[in-house]
Amino acid sequence: MKTSIAWFAGTAAGLASRQRLASARKAGVSRTSLKPLRVIPTTCEQCPAGCGINAYLNGERLVQLLGNPDHPNNKGGICAKGIAGLNLVNDPERLLYPLKRRGPRGDGQWTKITWDEVYSTLATRVKELIRRDKISEFVIDKGHDDPLLDRFITAIGVTHVIDRPAMKNFNRSTAFTSMTGFPSLVEDVGRSRFVLNFGANPYANHDQFVGIASRLIHAQVESGARLITFDVRMSETAAKSDAWYPIKAGTDGIVALAMAKVIVAKGLANSDFIDRKTNYSLAMIKNHLSHYTPEKAAKVSGVRATDIQNLAVDFARQRPSLALIGGGVSDHKNGTQSVRSVALLNWLVGNLEEEGGLFYPRFPSSLQPKKVDLNSWLNSASNIKGITELKEAKRRINTYFAYLSNPAYADPDCDSTAGLLKDEKTVPFLVVMDTHLTETARMADMVLPAATYLEGWGVSSAASLDEVPVLNLRQPVVSMISAAKALRSPTFDVGKLLEPKFQPKGQAEEVGNVCLELARRMRGNTAKNLPYKNTYDYITSVISSIPGLKMEGGLNNLKSKGLWIDKASKSARYRYSSKKELPALHQKVEIYSNALKQNGHSPLPEYEPLTTPEKRKDEFILTTFKSNLWAKGTANSKWAREILHENRLWINKDVAQKLGIKNGDRIRVTSSVGSLISRVLTTQRIHPESVALAEGFGHSEVGNVAKAKRFRSDDPDTNLIWWDKKGNGVNPNKIIVRKEDPIGGGLGLKDTRIRIEKI
Repeated sequence: MKTSIAWFAGTAAGLASRQRLASARKAGVSRTSLKPLRVIPTTCEQCPAGCGINAYLNGERLVQLLGNPDHPNNKGGICAKGIAGLNLVNDPERLLYPLKRRGPRGDGQWTKITWDEVYSTLATRVKELIRRDKISEFVIDKGHDDPLLDRFITAIGVTHVIDRPAMKNFNRSTAFTSMTGFPSLVEDVGRSRFVLNFGANPYANHDQFVGIASRLIHAQVESGARLITFDVRMSETAAKSDAWYPIKAGTDGIVALAMAKVIVAKGLANSDFIDRKTNYSLAMIKNHLSHYTPEKAAKVSGVRATDIQNLAVDFARQRPSLALIGGGVSDHKNGTQSVRSVALLNWLVGNLEEEGGLFYPRFPSSLQPKKVDLNSWLNSASNIKGITELKEAKRRINTYFAYLSNPAYADPDCDSTAGLLKDEKTVPFLVVMDTHLTETARMADMVLPAATYLEGWGVSSAASLDEVPVLNLRQPVVSMISAAKALRSPTFDVGKLLEPKFQPKGQAEEVGNVCLELARRMRGNTAKNLPYKNTYDYITSVISSIPGLKMEGGLNNLKSKGLWIDKASKSARYRYSSKKELPALHQKVEIYSNALKQNGHSPLPEYEPLTTPEKRKDEFILTTFKSNLWAKGTANSKWAREILHENRLWINKDVAQKLGIKNGDRIRVTSSVGSLISRVLTTQRIHPESVALAEGFGHSEVGNVAKAKRFRSDDPDTNLIWWDKKGNGVNPNKIIVRKEDPIGGGLGLKDTRIRIEKI
């Protein structure tokens, strides 16, 4: 029931907001004064979807966040975590001032310092590392993308970057790059008639969450599309599917290859597409698939051979059809090849650049990304997964800077990571820039307060879900500067006193502004490569370089709408024809990858079994999942945590009965790297050989809401936390064993074998 409530709170709230705003548009009225609310359009960054949102202000106070009905992706929809962005800004436990450690590392003793001291300390350390040719000892751990941070990294020559946003999709990105030259494609679920979903959960968590969920709902309800889900557990998406197959963990690849064999053997493949648009003939594909029989796949996966055959035929005949690929497939040691195997189904039905299929990403013409070179990707020394990898490679660290990243909580085997970060011999100087005092920040030598996404400037290209290129603007919406302070501002323009000017709360700062100030103090080439006054100046420069936008009012147009749609590209919709417009249209899909062959990997999609020792009766494969309320920005959100504050261990009901375990029992869950104590949820909605835990719980820091502790503050709600006796759940990362896919280099986060015992 709680799962259903959480799903409704996210997806249904998004749909309801779309209906309200379709008629009301951007209008808003104060409930107390009945005066109109001021509306500022901006972009949500609670997840990668980048939904367009409208911020409603009563005077200078932010009172509501709703979806922007003008945005072509979310079309006015917004999820629960998007609404909870209000909590992030107004959280009474936010970091608002720079702090310096006093006393032993990790003891939580702090002294307030000035930003001038911060800049002086960091600039001196970085300049010294450059002077001594030791910049490789400067590690940057970024949990969120920022263009000015990236430019700063390039300007000073940092080689050790832990890129968290990229890291979570290493295996999937490698697989798609090996076939298409792009790390991801756009899934046109809204116009598909048959969707095979392998391990994805778009109804609760997806990189394009609201946009793709609403389109999938439309396809099912309005167009009668069939949705079939393969997943070890009954996710929110599986529950809304026409059929759910509880597949054995890590075996999606062999099921997909068996389906591909059926499609080819029955003559149902799109031979014209294979001949014209791929580098491998149908005859060679047939030969390669010869030993992937449905019977063999059934024995390995637990999915019946007849079901594999029937679904393969339906997928090929009920076009347009689409195979979705999620973390349930990619987050394994065999993830890269499993993704390639599922992707083969898409190529066999020829759904690339066709309605209801897959599309190359569209961006405004001047921002269209280039094809990625797989050899460079595979051999990149910068694809670092964490401090553990640096330690194993015996890389010396002088300074470690973490921005919106919390490895002491989020890394697999996170206690080991925390131990390395706490060791002053391993990390002599640790700097953390975040919105809250996280588990990692607690061990820092210096903590810097980060502005939230609602307090700063940014531009980004949104994924074009309807093949419509769109540019998002993120602009500050809270903490309006007084007229007196605006007049004293060095960036104040005469004659614009009435124009709203904003700054983050307290002394929180945008990371882009921090990088610009450091560059100014370092001078030389670093300053030349970052010649902007501030983040506003930077986005003004970016926007002025886009011809179409410049002709349509530039930044003023963007600020009033929150987005810009490239009309020149929109007119062609998905029917791009010019090589100049989209060069990818004139390339072939590489079913056979020469780059993989050159790097010692199988060039064709293969099933690679997960090698594990013989399973004991009390041993299971642990899978983790994200709820529709999971986001880094909701860890200390009172609204999100009230809806979902506990994560019990899912275990198959029949298996639990054999082990003498009942629903609600306390158990100890143990892996080779640690153990934790959790309560049990017995259910038929999970494969008998798997157990599952939701991510984002069990915080020991961040704030009292995250720890399920009631407390007094300026917000009276914090003294009304009623779930304090239930606790705040457990952190599954404590027991996840660190494993890697040898091809993509991504972490096998869903491969950990655990034992359970009743206590």
